[in-house]
Amino acid sequence: MKKQVISMMGKKTDIRFAARNEESKEYDLFIYGPIGGFFFGTNAESVRRKLAETEAKKINVHINSPGGSAFDGVAISNLLKKHKAEVIIHVDGWAASAASVIAMAGDKIIMPENTMMMIHRASTIDFGNAAVFEKTASDLRKIDQSLAASYKKRFVGTQEELDQLLDDETFLTAEEAVAFGLADIVGEEIEIQDLEDPEDDQEDEEEYENFKDRLVAKYAAQATPKPNNQEPPEEEPTQNNVSKLFLNL
Repeated sequence: MKKQVISMMGKKTDIRFAARNEESKEYDLFIYGPIGGFFFGTNAESVRRKLAETEAKKINVHINSPGGSAFDGVAISNLLKKHKAEVIIHVDGWAASAASVIAMAGDKIIMPENTMMMIHRASTIDFGNAAVFEKTASDLRKIDQSLAASYKKRFVGTQEELDQLLDDETFLTAEEAVAFGLADIVGEEIEIQDLEDPEDDQEDEEEYENFKDRLVAKYAAQATPKPNNQEPPEEEPTQNNVSKLFLNL
């Protein structure tokens, strides 16, 4: 999978902002390919300019990206959050790494059943002596805290569970993302298999392959994926060299 990610990083980026309906002021923003930074892909400044030029009331953000710069991802996410328009995120293929941070800006996040999201810890490349690497490690831990905050407002589990998913470099299907609160709607209606009662203390945890699968079983019963175009329920789920750093997938 990492080879595929590295290959994607070399592909041409595509960012488009076009009116879907000028009368209703509904726009489509497409973020395809790498995100800013070292990869020279879609960056926060290009998104800022496009958003500043419109009086959109609704923005459909379409994402198909392997990620890239953590800082550009956070900045784009914050730009979308601060915009007065309603922001609907559509994961068209995958939203990995920094692209998943951008997805968290959505008032609603829609993932068709054949799409994926990936979350992980920040990483970088560097060179130098032990002191340089010690500082880089310290900087990465600070960035990790910032990135975790992007997911925390939506994640339905505990901080410890979120930390473990980030440590594991976790790929999430649409259903899994909905179960964790990181998405709201599965794009096509699907039949959800009944799960055992998550409160059953006698559950054998060894039947699950990994930590992520145990969490999906725990939270999926609380999150019912909704068909496309259906509004989510009103109730919210319970729930110095930094410039060199970027998410290297």
